[in-house]
Amino acid sequence: MRIAFVNSVAGYGSTGQIVYSLSRLPGVQGRIYYGRKENLTDADVYRITDFKGNAVHAMDTFLMDNQGFANRRETEKMVENLKAFDPDLIHLHNLHGYYLNTEVLFSYLKESGKPVVWTFHDCWPFTGHCAHYDSFHCEQWKTECRKCPAIHTYPVSFNGMRVNKNFNRKKELFTSLGRQLTIVTPSFWLESQVKESFLSETRVRTIHNGIDHTVFHPVRTNFRKNNHLEDKFIILAVASIWTESKGLQQLAEMSKRLEENMTMIVVGVTPKQRKLFSDNTICLQRTENQKELVDLYSNADVFVNPTLDETLSLVNIEANACGCPVVTFNTGGAPETISEKSGIVVERGNVEETLQAIRKIHNEEISFSRKDCEKNSMQFDVRQMKAAYGQLYQERTGLLL
Repeated sequence: MRIAFVNSVAGYGSTGQIVYSLSRLPGVQGRIYYGRKENLTDADVYRITDFKGNAVHAMDTFLMDNQGFANRRETEKMVENLKAFDPDLIHLHNLHGYYLNTEVLFSYLKESGKPVVWTFHDCWPFTGHCAHYDSFHCEQWKTECRKCPAIHTYPVSFNGMRVNKNFNRKKELFTSLGRQLTIVTPSFWLESQVKESFLSETRVRTIHNGIDHTVFHPVRTNFRKNNHLEDKFIILAVASIWTESKGLQQLAEMSKRLEENMTMIVVGVTPKQRKLFSDNTICLQRTENQKELVDLYSNADVFVNPTLDETLSLVNIEANACGCPVVTFNTGGAPETISEKSGIVVERGNVEETLQAIRKIHNEEISFSRKDCEKNSMQFDVRQMKAAYGQLYQERTGLLL
């Protein structure tokens, strides 16, 4: 079965890794069409545009809010390659990211008549601008986006005059495939949002993202001894990039209100952001090294996730897989990732409630076994995710893998 995968990146970050793993399913001959950053895989790939094209798209977005509607010539060349590849199915992922013209792509998709699967990793496909709206308490997307409160967030734009036009542009374009399209969401929360959007008539199903449990599992190391943390209660927080929507300010405030025998370790902090945290906070830069993350998860007493915008939250699952209980904000699909035996869900943005939950775990007023945490994470296994997608591919093409 030939499958064309379209995503902003190949092998980079969570979406890039998901796309690569699906392109390697037994029985799949995959080709990844991507538009940004270095290809980190050994897959058959086609890069749609280069750095200059990304920069032009970014400038067009900043000035004209044209995210997803630039790079026309490059996308036309991509379509010619798609036609030559002649896939049995096209699997779309992130179509935003400064690399693609969705009008050109959807014109081809409709003309081809081929089955299309589109995995939503955020809310961009059904808004007039933003990828996430929760932290802004915005519900315009349910009817018609007109004035976007998130215009200065990704994809950042100076021009808020085209929000309504972009909303209706997307609505006409993304509903044009009818039964040809199946939407996949990684959380039941996002599925519920799609069903309230202009895509409500499109079939949608949830397939949770999964992690590799051969990588993420408890390990015994000398981390505490090597870092002189033997007697400390370790609170861990991890993000690829800490932003306001990831809870940067809330996390920084927490760091200044911890008890003396508590230590917070924050991964993903820039040198500039380091100044926001208390002096005794251990701030580490972003890492793609999974072994380093497993070491941290396995040695932490609690993992805290103060995210204000979230589709699912793989970091919660990774922490549980390594035996670490989670305290997470009630944001998007994040609560779906833990159970009553593996963590605590607190009110979004509530620092005091989060600190109280941490203290209860520290004082053993609430206890979580590492085995229960591991057990909860098993429902988010990458093998289950791949099997579910394999089944969907067969359903949509009528071909066997």
